[in-house]
Amino acid sequence: MKSSTSSRRGMASRSVWAVTLVLMTILLLPAASPLEAEPSPSKVADQPLVVLAAASMADVLPAIGAQWEAERGQPVKFSFAGSSRLARQIIDGAPGDVYVSANSRWMQRLADEDDLADGTRRQIMSNDLVWVVPRHTSSPPSTASAVTPSKIRRLAVAGESVPAGIYADAALAATDLAPKMSDKLVRADNVRAALEWVARGEVDAGIVYRTDARAEPEVKVAFTFEPETHPTIAYEAAALAKSDQKQAADAFVAYLDSAPARDVFTKAGFSHMPTVGTGADAELGSESFASDPHPTVDVWSAIRLSLLVGLWCALLGLLPAIGLGWLLARRHFPGKSLVSTLTLAPLALPPVVTGFLLLRLFGREGLIGGFLASVGLEIPFSTAGAMIAAFTVGLPMYVLAARNAFEAVDREYEEVSLTMGHAPLQTFWRVTLPLAAPGLAAGAVLMFARAIGEFGATTVLAGNLEGETRTISLAVYTLLESPSGAESIQVLVGASIALSFLAMLGYERLSRWQRRRTEVRNDG
Repeated sequence: MKSSTSSRRGMASRSVWAVTLVLMTILLLPAASPLEAEPSPSKVADQPLVVLAAASMADVLPAIGAQWEAERGQPVKFSFAGSSRLARQIIDGAPGDVYVSANSRWMQRLADEDDLADGTRRQIMSNDLVWVVPRHTSSPPSTASAVTPSKIRRLAVAGESVPAGIYADAALAATDLAPKMSDKLVRADNVRAALEWVARGEVDAGIVYRTDARAEPEVKVAFTFEPETHPTIAYEAAALAKSDQKQAADAFVAYLDSAPARDVFTKAGFSHMPTVGTGADAELGSESFASDPHPTVDVWSAIRLSLLVGLWCALLGLLPAIGLGWLLARRHFPGKSLVSTLTLAPLALPPVVTGFLLLRLFGREGLIGGFLASVGLEIPFSTAGAMIAAFTVGLPMYVLAARNAFEAVDREYEEVSLTMGHAPLQTFWRVTLPLAAPGLAAGAVLMFARAIGEFGATTVLAGNLEGETRTISLAVYTLLESPSGAESIQVLVGASIALSFLAMLGYERLSRWQRRRTEVRNDG
């Protein structure tokens, strides 16, 4: 017997060493192989050019990229987002070849960080800022002076550090609308998100670029802001210093200022204003970020709101979690798998998809939201919306914990209670629920932790409103797009880590308590 055991141990040991040797060989082969020669021009042409571009270019740049590929034989891949976020990614080392910004300040920030290739920066196009309303709106204002703030409940604009948001804030200030509209602003991730809210009728109006408005049939332009009310909306492009395809990147930037590209830009509504150098708009190109507008984020408000949302979710989720958890643990019925699947679906769905579905349900045109709006109660862009979003994504964890807690309760105790003449409901309250209490409490803590960390569903359904829906995660996201937010981010990140650690510690203690009670009963 001993020899057999020793033999098996020897074989296991040899197997471990064999696997280790194979893994080391795989890891060391690339280092041991000779360095590859510089790629030939034909190989470079096969490599896609990566262009990081402002979200407002999403409808026009792919067409220009297709023209480039047809002429040069080199494919182009685009990543569209807010100019500020893309600039942050580049500063943090994100790979890319070309950067196209809708704001000169962020381009200048990259130049200050030596992230741009020398001599490649070009100002290629300009845009207009417009006030848009849902297509079915009757008698929209024709000028900024004709806007009646009392008739507008929500105005969609891009974030404070996103170029479209910077321009919108400047236009509101120049037209004396800022003080009257400050409590009505709904901040979107980028200009396209703000436009989508207007198109869906979730807000009464929005401030976006003309080119974006032209691309969305569900909105109409009410009026165009005068150029003097905001900084020049200048799109700049430059090759990135860390690009592996510097010549191709420089050529693509020049191609954006070519006649074929200008035709595409013009048809989309852009205006041509070519300039090569460090930025034609001296006001924007030369200013430092010390004077740049930055988001006003109340750190303690974000922490308080996160705690409020988390606690309310844990409290409101108690009865649904108990009901569903007990039903799934103790009853067999037709459709049980469907009920379980629907309950747990938010765990598998991306949070932004969950937020979109909630917006369809609770929006002004939604099945529930339409009725609520008719009685003066709106869920989107409110604290209630933030709670519903967090509740939806956190409830599955609560139900799972409750189900496990009820499954761990020894049914013999319930049977004893029933034989003593106690009614089933009385048995549930006096026997089942107390025995499952530690597991239920663990589920409440788990839901609390998930709620305070919720982001995706919240930003889609509730937006990013300071003091109303801007929780810790949304506050951090907002500050990440501002060069001046590092100190506040540290406070918020520290608070988030502390809350998460305490919640997980509480969950582990409660879960262990539930397991110990089950083990003691089983041993007895």
